[in-house]
Amino acid sequence: MQRRWADLGGVGIEVISKEFSISLPTTRKYVHMTAEEIAELDNIPAYKKRKTVMDDYINIIYKMLRDKIKPEFIMSYVVKMGYSGSWATLENYIKLLAKNNFGRRFSRNWVYKYSYSDDYTVIKRNEILKYMTTKNPKTKKNETVERNFEIIKEKYPIIAVLKKIYDDFYDTIMGNAPEKLHCFVDCYKDSVISGFVDGILNDFRPVKNAVSFKESNGFVEGNNNKFKLIKRILYGRANLVPCKV
Repeated sequence: MQRRWADLGGVGIEVISKEFSISLPTTRKYVHMTAEEIAELDNIPAYKKRKTVMDDYINIIYKMLRDKIKPEFIMSYVVKMGYSGSWATLENYIKLLAKNNFGRRFSRNWVYKYSYSDDYTVIKRNEILKYMTTKNPKTKKNETVERNFEIIKEKYPIIAVLKKIYDDFYDTIMGNAPEKLHCFVDCYKDSVISGFVDGILNDFRPVKNAVSFKESNGFVEGNNNKFKLIKRILYGRANLVPCKV
């Protein structure tokens, strides 16, 4: 760098910085270094290794992995031996030692297993929705939801509101009285489903016809979907090329 600096006549720090891909402050430092300072660069100082919380346990982890002990047990053992660092750091060290030395890979979140105690009753949101919208008497309903449904409605009043809305809409659509659709719209136009009611109003006549007539476009839609499915399967696999006219 100093020879290049001399060739440029002592100017053009930016040129040298760009040629050697070094920042301007570092370039200035190297260009103005004395011969003694350059010679000192060969003497790499012996930096003291920084002690980490893992230093006392790496050898233990390595030996236990070599003996094919389960990683969950290794982590529990190291914590019991007095490890005071974070669990994420310990988990990462175990994964890296197993991967780099023994070619073993662990699944994501292998350390933690989340579960409820036996005295908890777990009911998922989709189970509640399925229970509320199941009308076929031949379909078996979720017994856990059925036992606790009154408690759920008491705890979350919105469930009772949505249940009544769905029942009213189901009775309106599946019934034989199209005039009930007007009552449904007037009753719920300012409720939590106002957006849904607006959608009905935008297509009010088709919705009313769906109540009035038994016929539907299900046959047409079914065949349309079948045709699209066949088309998606064929294109690409059958190497179909558009014909040039």
